[in-house]
Amino acid sequence: MLNEPIPGGASLAYVFGSGLLYLFLSQVVTGMFLALYYVPSADHAHTTVAYLTKEVTSGSFIRSIHAYGSSAIVIVLLLHVSQTFLYGAYKGRRKLLWLAGCVLFALMLGMSFTGYLLPWDQKAYFATTVGTNILSYIPVIGGPLKSLLRGGTEMGTLTLSRFFVLHVFLIPGLILAFISIHVFLFRRAGPRDRSKESPKH
Repeated sequence: MLNEPIPGGASLAYVFGSGLLYLFLSQVVTGMFLALYYVPSADHAHTTVAYLTKEVTSGSFIRSIHAYGSSAIVIVLLLHVSQTFLYGAYKGRRKLLWLAGCVLFALMLGMSFTGYLLPWDQKAYFATTVGTNILSYIPVIGGPLKSLLRGGTEMGTLTLSRFFVLHVFLIPGLILAFISIHVFLFRRAGPRDRSKESPKH
């Protein structure tokens, strides 16, 4: 799209970063449609998701794209990180690029975690209970962090609203910021010529 030469020629080795950006934008667009109907309340969350899926035109299709898209992002992200590590593309002037990518990796996992609770079904409830319980094992800040995320000792409407804010506003904002940093650092470093490299043994 930028009409510039690519070292070693076009290759599947170059698609993961662009693929991740496309998947993220797809998540943003489908997430905006889902948010039109979703209510982050313990009394209404599951009902609104069911209504969206069963009654709204193409609602099930959009929700499926969003759900499968989150899994696809994690898979492609793992492939991208693995490839970068195996080819040693994190070395030299690309260290900051690698660090920005690692932050994006953590933020994407945060998106998956916070989004998992939002349907407020039994599977999501108990999975998030386990996930937030794990936080209590972090020294010093674990207990307060768990209470902060849950909005108290038990999971309920406050938990849902906090996960919703994290999932829709805070984490996506940080992701957009770090995507900008990541792309800027990549453009400054330039594409790496993988045709002259071989994976680590």
